[in-house]
Amino acid sequence: MQSGHIQQFAHLSQFKTVKEFNDSIKNFLQLHGDSFTEGEHIALRTLIQYSVKVHGICNAKICKLLEATHASGQPISRTTFERMLRKGRKLGLLTTYNTNRKKGGKSHNVYVFHRFDVSNTKKLTHQQPAPIPPVPSPQTTKTTPEATLSKTKKRKDKEIRKVTFESLDYTFVPSHVPSPFVKAAKPFFPSAKEICALWDRVMMAHRKMECKKPVETYLPVIIQAFKESVYRYKKGEIKTSFMPYFYGTLSTFIAHEVILQGFMERDLTGNAGPRWLR
Repeated sequence: MQSGHIQQFAHLSQFKTVKEFNDSIKNFLQLHGDSFTEGEHIALRTLIQYSVKVHGICNAKICKLLEATHASGQPISRTTFERMLRKGRKLGLLTTYNTNRKKGGKSHNVYVFHRFDVSNTKKLTHQQPAPIPPVPSPQTTKTTPEATLSKTKKRKDKEIRKVTFESLDYTFVPSHVPSPFVKAAKPFFPSAKEICALWDRVMMAHRKMECKKPVETYLPVIIQAFKESVYRYKKGEIKTSFMPYFYGTLSTFIAHEVILQGFMERDLTGNAGPRWLR
């Protein structure tokens, strides 16, 4: 197969709409979601995101897909990505095609997702008669409290697995993220995943500046940096993606705040402030 633009491989698509593609992925994950690790789930979600333009087809290079995971704040390794591909092929989720350049040599791969219909996997052939259920004995009809509790637990576990990580809203944000920051971020980033990715950038900037005070001390400055980044983004002044711009703005704001606190300490104690300002 020769390398080329994504539209060159549109004939390989098995889906007419994005909804068909999403439903197929949902059906697959209901049966095989537990077969993937957390990192492999990140790799799979990234590949799915790059397979929407031509439904179920992706021709992006692995290095580009890995860069996308780093940009989203959930970096994974190439080994993890390739392990996800092997599992996906083994479970019948997708097929990988190698392509070649016109002048020779290998080029990018093409990933083709297959239609996955749960109902089709459960159908019985005409040659398979329905088994006759055994007559239950009095002992087997008794339901013990332990058995009832086990069934309830399994049902709840199944219901939890049906809810995807991406669908969790801001109410599922872990408690280590301050509520004022969640309140400021949720109108623009309603999912728990996005808010946690933003807060990860906050912690990165806090560590970078080697701040001695807890990160909560700088919360007003952090929220102001976020609001200013949103303003610049809505105004169309950000040429890159939002996350790197927010991190840069945040680092600048925290640096100014640390310097200001250093001068205040000098005025109150007569010392020269923090060691790195002397």
